[in-house]
Amino acid sequence: MNFRQRRSVRGFTLIELLVVVAIIAVLISILLPSLRGARDQAKQVQCGAGLRSFGIGFLAYAADNNSYVCSGAFDPEVSNGRDGPVDKVGWVADLVNAKLAFPNQQRCPSNVAQYNQKLAPGAAGSNSYTEAQVRDLVARGYNSNYTQFWFMARSEVNPNASSSFNWRRVNTCMGPYRAGRYPRVADSTVPLLGDGRTDLDGGRYEDMVLGEPSVKTMTDGPYSGPYDIQNFADIGPAHGFGSRLPNKPHARLRANVLFADGHVSVFVDKVRNGEFRVNDAVDPVDQEDIDSMEVFDGVLSLGRRSSDAFMPR
Repeated sequence: MNFRQRRSVRGFTLIELLVVVAIIAVLISILLPSLRGARDQAKQVQCGAGLRSFGIGFLAYAADNNSYVCSGAFDPEVSNGRDGPVDKVGWVADLVNAKLAFPNQQRCPSNVAQYNQKLAPGAAGSNSYTEAQVRDLVARGYNSNYTQFWFMARSEVNPNASSSFNWRRVNTCMGPYRAGRYPRVADSTVPLLGDGRTDLDGGRYEDMVLGEPSVKTMTDGPYSGPYDIQNFADIGPAHGFGSRLPNKPHARLRANVLFADGHVSVFVDKVRNGEFRVNDAVDPVDQEDIDSMEVFDGVLSLGRRSSDAFMPR
């Protein structure tokens, strides 16, 4: 009589399963930050590549427009002395209309905001766009989530201007930046565009566009008087990881910045407040995060900071 031999199959014990699960959990905890960091680094590289393509476009524009790198700001509020319709005037229109680059398609992928604040309802006063107009402008490419530096659109204050203390108006300034026209300042130190800051009010984003947050259009320019150092607070850190700030949950650690010679560098939020502020706790005021030896923040025609915020000297 033949008997089949039975083989006993030994399964995993509960303790062995728990050990395996624990090992997998430890491996995931080790790998996830690396994977997240690699993904963020890839987005920062993509962002920098987009900015460099803009820089090439601005230099091409300057070659055909008497060294001016753009026609102005992305600001349709002509009733307040600003530039004009965003599909006709400003750095975005310059790139799109000449097919030099495509700002709407080349937005920073890391920024929580994907629109410019001047497309928000009421953001341009009586010259504000309707929702239908905004959708049309965006569809045609007239949008960006980068913030323009005041230098690029205004260069410096016009000493003969009758209207004072509003240095965002066209007639108070000397016009857009001109590449290579300031012998005392290297183009490689003059910032043109950077990752933009968003604002919160009561825990909610301000200047919502099509239901989403937006970035600042342009930095404020001189901090106090017309010849003070530049206020870069509207540039926002969109890249890197760190502890979230309670009032700025969108803010990260680094911002990509395009300079007038076409290269891209990085601003680091060293004091970790979600902005690149002026430190007014010292006298004279100074930058909190930015090295003024690498990033020009003074008066272009002087080639340095003025010794008096209200006098060019």
